[in-house]
Amino acid sequence: MLLVLANNAVGSIRLPLPLEAADCSVAAPFNELPNAQFERKGGRRTASKVLFQRGVLTVNDVAQGRVLGQYEQLTVVNPKPMTVVEMKDDLVLARARTFLWQHWRDHKQAYLRITLSGVDATSTSHVFVEHDNAGRWRVSWRIVRHIGRVDDLPTYYSMEWVTPAGFRKPGKDLPEGQEPDPIKNRLEFRDKCGDVEHSL
Repeated sequence: MLLVLANNAVGSIRLPLPLEAADCSVAAPFNELPNAQFERKGGRRTASKVLFQRGVLTVNDVAQGRVLGQYEQLTVVNPKPMTVVEMKDDLVLARARTFLWQHWRDHKQAYLRITLSGVDATSTSHVFVEHDNAGRWRVSWRIVRHIGRVDDLPTYYSMEWVTPAGFRKPGKDLPEGQEPDPIKNRLEFRDKCGDVEHSL
């Protein structure tokens, strides 16, 4: 009897609802600023008390009720502040990309914590590869920032390798048959509208 109750309790756990654009047919306004685009696509910013634990910025219930024992986990921390140029060949990013890609490709749930520091800011991304309540595979991405804020990014339903094409520009598809290089290539994430909204 206790076993049945335990299974029912686990089965009733609900994942956070996806963060999505209300209407994909609505075109972006001319000269839309990044913050306005973030909100239009379903992103959310919340002030929160930020904790620092073993090199990771976090908040209470950062997992939003997820059972983390069901996720393979990886924590990577950049050891020092880096410029954008230094990040291009960073092995920490390559390791994070490989972990996310392998779990996405193999349909295995994953939880990545990656802490990165620039010259004037530090943040930890909490990235969940998971199947949602409807069985779709998705990426839920939360960024805990040192300034006392959590950014919940729009939910992503596509992940693919690309060759970087420049700042704020979608990447270029890899040539057919070419294996991705996790140092030189990036992962791009698309939302429910099929738009590239984030890359790593």
